[in-house]
Amino acid sequence: MPGGMGGRGGKAPDTTSLYKTLGVAKNATASEIKKAYRKLAVKHHPDKGGDPDTFKEISKAYDIVGDEEKRSRYDQGGEDAVDGGGGDGGDIFSQMFGGGGQGRGRGGPKKGKSEEHALDVTLEDLYNGKVRKLSVTRQVIDKSVEVKQCAECDGQGVVIQMIRMGPMVQQTQAACGSCGGKGVTCKKKRIKEVLEVPVQKGAPSGHKVTFQEKSDEHPGVTPGDVVFVLNEAPHAVFKRRGADLYIEKKISLVEALCGFEMEITHLDGRILIVRSKPGEVVAPVLYDPFAAESEEGEWETIKDTDVTLEDVAKAETTDVDALKQACSKGQLKGKGIGCFVTSNGVTTFKQGTREECLAKSKPKRGATLYIIADPNASAGARTMKCVEGEGLPTFRDQTEHGNLFLILTIEFPENMAPEACSALRGILPPPLNTVTAEEGGENVDICELVSKDPVQSFNYNKPVTKEDDDDEGHGHGHGGGQNVQCAQQ
Repeated sequence: MPGGMGGRGGKAPDTTSLYKTLGVAKNATASEIKKAYRKLAVKHHPDKGGDPDTFKEISKAYDIVGDEEKRSRYDQGGEDAVDGGGGDGGDIFSQMFGGGGQGRGRGGPKKGKSEEHALDVTLEDLYNGKVRKLSVTRQVIDKSVEVKQCAECDGQGVVIQMIRMGPMVQQTQAACGSCGGKGVTCKKKRIKEVLEVPVQKGAPSGHKVTFQEKSDEHPGVTPGDVVFVLNEAPHAVFKRRGADLYIEKKISLVEALCGFEMEITHLDGRILIVRSKPGEVVAPVLYDPFAAESEEGEWETIKDTDVTLEDVAKAETTDVDALKQACSKGQLKGKGIGCFVTSNGVTTFKQGTREECLAKSKPKRGATLYIIADPNASAGARTMKCVEGEGLPTFRDQTEHGNLFLILTIEFPENMAPEACSALRGILPPPLNTVTAEEGGENVDICELVSKDPVQSFNYNKPVTKEDDDDEGHGHGHGGGQNVQCAQQ
């Protein structure tokens, strides 16, 4: 292990301050750390009016905990254990936001290539936690045999070759075949080692468990790491979304109206008796928590409104779809764009949160404001029944749990006896729809409902033109949309 693990002056090393600088937990994933840095970098970058010292500290923190190797050293021995400490924040910002800065070189001995292995885990493993014992085979240097300088290349790792090309002789340099370009020769042996891989409760699929310097050994090179990547297997009963669990259940109409109770066998073997509240009617929920979310997100349109925030970029177009894509997928992605304003054929993009954009809005005739929609506006339509605290342990704090949501499907009866209908009408609230027209009256028709497939109906009844007949069997789609070229301010 690297030196300096004891900290300064014999004190325990500080292994948490850099995480606090980024506002993340010590066990945060690489994705969470990157997201936190991007947000802070946009807010505090000097080019955007931020404090240079604050930005430097943020960049220094990300340079260490955002790097897998440096983070491991920092977690064990603080900043003293990290070769080179922090870094030049400007380079990191440029790399993350598309700039042309060159990254810093890293000192210290060269490190070998790391090995990644997929590790299949079940939802039960991720709920209860587990230690998997896995056997790995690797090459190590036989310490009983002396490591010697290669006689073929005199320890240089390269040899000079002479290649004749007609009347000319060309001199080239190539890696030494005897030592593989290492400059030394040694004897190696293969060993088997059992690694105990901890599967942490609540770990996300794709989480990496790293064993430092457990890869093959080579002379003069620090061994690479062995990395196990958790691959969550689909579950037959539960679905997962973060720390929340979802289970699909069917209930009858009488259960939806009068209440229900059911048994659910949990991932730790417990049986949960789940009851609805007395007198509470369960209504169908149309929200699908697993539907693919649009990268463009939802936008709200406000007419005759401008925003006085500084312009970040401009575009000579008012193609709204293309402008939205520029924010979600194009060159403005990740730049913190909270709104854009179209006026007189020109669009200006503004940086800030929804609240900041609204606070700086003002009336302007002819201008149209497009602002990121309030994510909580449709919260009522998303509300689902759940068992609180019965989801997975959260990855940041395993004493906390997510929730267990029930995706309830109501099975309606195919038909009902007339006398049962009369009884229900006397119990249930009155109908919302009534008929005032007189049957048999002029301009009054009686219609009965039947069941049909709307897709088949559309295809059968859609009009067919001569052009359609001519183009039958031939694709004739046309590309749409306008490419947005944003001039950033």
